[in-house]
Amino acid sequence: MTSSSSSTYSASRAGTSFPSNPSARSSPNKSRSDTVCPHCNQPIKEIKYSDDAFHTSLQKLFPGALGLEEFVFETKQTLVPKGFYPHVNTLVCVGLCRDEITSPFEEEVEAMWGRAFICGSLGGMLFCGKTGFSAAHHHAPITGHFIYYCFTHIGIDHEGIIGSVYRTRSGMEEKTTACGALAAFVAEIASNKLNLNFDEDDIEMSMLKKHIINKTGLSTDVMNAPDLLKVTMAAYETITFDLERHVRRDAEKFKDRRYALFTGIQIHGPDGSDYCWLGKASLLI
Repeated sequence: MTSSSSSTYSASRAGTSFPSNPSARSSPNKSRSDTVCPHCNQPIKEIKYSDDAFHTSLQKLFPGALGLEEFVFETKQTLVPKGFYPHVNTLVCVGLCRDEITSPFEEEVEAMWGRAFICGSLGGMLFCGKTGFSAAHHHAPITGHFIYYCFTHIGIDHEGIIGSVYRTRSGMEEKTTACGALAAFVAEIASNKLNLNFDEDDIEMSMLKKHIINKTGLSTDVMNAPDLLKVTMAAYETITFDLERHVRRDAEKFKDRRYALFTGIQIHGPDGSDYCWLGKASLLI
C-alpha cells in the first residue's frame, strides 16, 4: 500500500510464507520453478501433500495454500503481537462470495476474532461501497484495529478438475461449479454472448462483470477467452484493489487506527475440505 504511514509485512512459517507484494496478472499456467508462486512470484517453501489428483492440482496452481483453520490461526498468531486483540480493540470484516460453501471461512474467522462485519457479494466482490465501509469503520473507536479477510473462491474436485465441487450436504449428487458467478462470466465470454448492460434484476452480476474488466483489463475476446482460473485471479486482483482503496480513505481520517488486510482465494476441495491461498497481506499503520 502506497502511503508514508503504511507497511506491508511477510509472516513466515514452516512450510510456506505469506507473500506481501504480488505482481499483477501473472499467468498461473506458465512453467516456473517449484519454489516460486505462479501468481505472485514470491519464493515459497514446498508443502508435502499426498499424491492424489486434488492435492496435485492444489500444489501446482496454489502453492503454499494452507488448510482453512491453519490459515486463520496463523494470521491471528501474526497479528496479536502487533496489538490486534480479539474482543478488546479489534473489529474483523469478512468479504466472501454469497455461496453457502464459503461459510466455513466466515465461521472460522468469527471463532478466532468474534462477530464479523460482512462486506462481500457474488464472487467476493466488495460492492458494499463507501456506505458499507464507512459503517464498518464506525463500529470501532477512533483508535480501533481492523482486520479484513476478503477472498474470492474456486473449487477443485477429487479428480483435480478446476471449478468443480460436490455439494453433498444439500443432497446434490452431481458436480456443480464454484464460483458459479465467475463460471457464468467465463461462459458468456467463451460463447461470444457477453452482456455488459446493467440489469436491475441482476445488479451484483452486472456490476461484477464490468468491474473486473475495468479494473484488470481482462480479455473479452472470444478468440482469447480466459478460463476460470484466470478470471478467478482477476477477481482476486479486483478485490485487493477495492479493499486497499477504501481502507486508505478511512486511514486518512483516523491516524491512530491500524488495519490488517488479507486477500486471496478460498479453495474448496473434496469432502467439504477448504484451503486458503494468500495473495497479499498488508499492515497499514
